[in-house]
Amino acid sequence: MEGRLREVAATLERVTLLLRAYDLHFAVPERDLLAGTSLELRGGERVALLGRNGAGKTTLLELLSGARRPDSGELWRQPGLQLATLEQHHDFAPGARVGDLLAAAHPYRTLEAEAGALAARLDDPAALERWSEVQAHLQQVQAAAWPARLGRMLAALGLRALPGLEERKARSLSGGEQTRLALALTLAREPELLLLDEPTNHLDIRMREWLEGWLRNFGGGVLLTSHDRDFLDAVATRSLWLAGGELSEYPGGYSRARAQRDLERRSLGRRSRLQEREAGRLTAAAGQLDRWGQRSAAVRSRAGRVAVPGAPLPERQLRMRLLAGDSRARLLAWGEHLSVTYGGRTVLRQARFRLRQGDRVALLGANGTGKSTLLRLLAGEQRPDLPEAGSPEPLLRLAGGVTLAYLDQTWHGLTPGRGLYAQFGERFGDAAAALLGAAGFGAAHWEQTPEQLSGGERSRAGLALVSSLRSDILLLDEPTNHLDIEALQALEAAVKAYSGALVIVTHDRRFAREVATRLWVIEGGELREVSGWGRSDYTDPARTLEGDPPPPLPPPSAPQRMFRLERALLDLQAELDTPWRLTGREEARLRSEAAQLQTELYAAYAEVYGQEVWDAEVPEPPLRVRAVRFETGGMFWAAHQPECPHLAWDGRTLRLSADRDGPLPAHFGEPLLGGALRILFEGWQVGRVQLGEGGPPLSRREWFERLGAAPRRRP
Repeated sequence: MEGRLREVAATLERVTLLLRAYDLHFAVPERDLLAGTSLELRGGERVALLGRNGAGKTTLLELLSGARRPDSGELWRQPGLQLATLEQHHDFAPGARVGDLLAAAHPYRTLEAEAGALAARLDDPAALERWSEVQAHLQQVQAAAWPARLGRMLAALGLRALPGLEERKARSLSGGEQTRLALALTLAREPELLLLDEPTNHLDIRMREWLEGWLRNFGGGVLLTSHDRDFLDAVATRSLWLAGGELSEYPGGYSRARAQRDLERRSLGRRSRLQEREAGRLTAAAGQLDRWGQRSAAVRSRAGRVAVPGAPLPERQLRMRLLAGDSRARLLAWGEHLSVTYGGRTVLRQARFRLRQGDRVALLGANGTGKSTLLRLLAGEQRPDLPEAGSPEPLLRLAGGVTLAYLDQTWHGLTPGRGLYAQFGERFGDAAAALLGAAGFGAAHWEQTPEQLSGGERSRAGLALVSSLRSDILLLDEPTNHLDIEALQALEAAVKAYSGALVIVTHDRRFAREVATRLWVIEGGELREVSGWGRSDYTDPARTLEGDPPPPLPPPSAPQRMFRLERALLDLQAELDTPWRLTGREEARLRSEAAQLQTELYAAYAEVYGQEVWDAEVPEPPLRVRAVRFETGGMFWAAHQPECPHLAWDGRTLRLSADRDGPLPAHFGEPLLGGALRILFEGWQVGRVQLGEGGPPLSRREWFERLGAAPRRRP
């Protein structure tokens, strides 16, 4: 009886076991990605593959799918296993129609054709038996309902509503639409085993929730990677953590696996310290016995038997920081009556908002609702629609002195076609290598262009770019796409520590919950603010607008006034050049206005061409330090402080100007010197400055180390 039970158990294991990998090895030129990796996947399991960026998760999926071959090891798949894979990057064939791709994904088309052919030969017993088997299988999998299931899937992924979807070329879709189409084609095959690499990319929150439900109801096996922690917690039944080429198994999704892994590492580290301490104590005791002339062999033998496990190596922590600008305005940005229409479809309708110092806004909404459009409006890369007759003018303002940085969804602030180091070096000079290194980019990446980087690398490079730009407002469009969980957590910490205002478009629910102080949503073209996470009541994003006016428009500069006066004077002169069209009274009025404009224009000329000229200016309270650069050096002084002496720089030494006797006054000295050094090191990218004749040298690196900040560049 026992033997029969073991035989049944073995049979069941063979039936449910879909795939087994044993002792897989795979090396790349730099290191071993997989070093003896083993795993098993069974039907009904949903397994999360976890690990840091570059640990080899994608490579392992490619080995399991057969797209790559391991250097050594064994890989067994169930005979006839139906397997479908979703890759991070999709390259549809040129000219491939969406309708043809959907038809090719039909998993039961061959069986239905076979059943149709067999139906004509039912008088043959063998054909009848086979036809019965095929029909039973088609009924079991509900093949007749597959087109309806496909339609619901396309609708859930936001593809069904695209006009003329089936007739369109796959490559004509946007990047996000192509990603969702690839996911739909993978799921539509309804295989026995799914290998999904980042399936949540370019899915909004509703799509992610739909995918969670679909995978939980899926009867086959699933092995997936994702950076969405809530998604992993909701879907995974167990987790495999890939580190150092080896897999460690944990129950549940990411949060449970992370907690258990951290506990194991802390316990192993503590055990290693205790055992090492015990071995040291016994060795010291043996030495003491030797000094006393007593036998120590037993103690030494005991010390040699103490097993000291290796302490886990500390995992590299990715750090990010976001530096705020100098603006102290409480209200940074204000907008009203902002509307945008594309092809007759209203994306934004009369949107209005207020953005305050310290606001961290998560901008939510389904794909295509206008989130990126609102960011482009804020960044000044797009203009609102012109108002209809009788409608109020659109208004969008920044407070005086407010600076803004924008990371778009595609290039993340990088310039296509240019190498990483060239882009960073142009902005940050000698600090470029350190900034790239802190973001995980070594010398091997320096010549790579944004087109050659993966999605995650491009995201990290863009965030490294803004990490050293001091901005009062940061606009981040899908910064969490393609980032691994380590980078996500580092970004969370940086956003929480940022003192400026942020508007972040994201579909990562946990990230939004962790960082956001305000939640904006765009639904039906309307911008609204949700009262809180999980709440269904809304408030106005500009709800305190009444009684709190927008920042005043900055007064026009002297050159702006000069150009306006010149234009107005030319217009008047054109009218005066046609005196036969004017009455005597009109001509006299125009000549009087022209004389007045001429007087104002002369005053503007005097202000523009007689004002102080400088090449750089920085605030260094209580002064504003200005500088002019010469071919061999420069000069620094305090604006509107005629009694403040000048500092001169000869290309090597920074000293008081020759027309100054005695020491620099204390109330001017520190801010003037600080402002001069900021201009030299940050603006002019000088590497080293000697402070005074015979004084100590100060390098650019030492300057930033004293500040505790990364190099930054100012306009």
